[in-house]
Amino acid sequence: MATYIAYCNTSVFWDVNDFPVPEGRAIREIVESALEKQGYNWDASITVYGDKDPFSPEETAEAQLTFVERSAKFWRLEKMLVDIHLLAVDNPKPYDNPTAVMLVAKNSKESAEFFDYLERLGFSGFQVLLVVPDDLNAAEVPVPDVALAWRWTNLLENGDPIPTAEYEALVDQRPDCCVQLVSDDEDDDDCCEDDC
Repeated sequence: MATYIAYCNTSVFWDVNDFPVPEGRAIREIVESALEKQGYNWDASITVYGDKDPFSPEETAEAQLTFVERSAKFWRLEKMLVDIHLLAVDNPKPYDNPTAVMLVAKNSKESAEFFDYLERLGFSGFQVLLVVPDDLNAAEVPVPDVALAWRWTNLLENGDPIPTAEYEALVDQRPDCCVQLVSDDEDDDDCCEDDC
């Protein structure tokens, strides 16, 4: 797991179908608690994705969040990637203007693009923060190498991120073919495409 830079602007992208906000909890409170504990700027922008809006207009206004409606998981991930990419375009120098991206969403084994993009974002200077399911099977759904990652329950309980050695072990479980961020070998392009 990479090191991180504290005190940076943070944008949160949360799939509420994957990780529903527990009854009686505020989405901003959950995010702020986790980020503040790690030294990140607590004034985060929050975009929530789901098949239907779980928040009342009052909750949306109080949490200062944006809701994006997408029924299918594929389209939620695609829209999230587009929104993250637009954020990256608006912040071309993340080393000069530290920026963190927090993802509270499950990847799917069909979406190698999602996995790949998160790593590229981290390599380009963004701090990528990730929340993974408690029952994550990293051999089936590969996880990207990111700055910090929490298990879902730990995030809710304001616990610590996954220890570095433990997270690196999860990253190491992914198939080798999924780590083709830069390749000069044209024959590698179709390497176990169906497995990633």
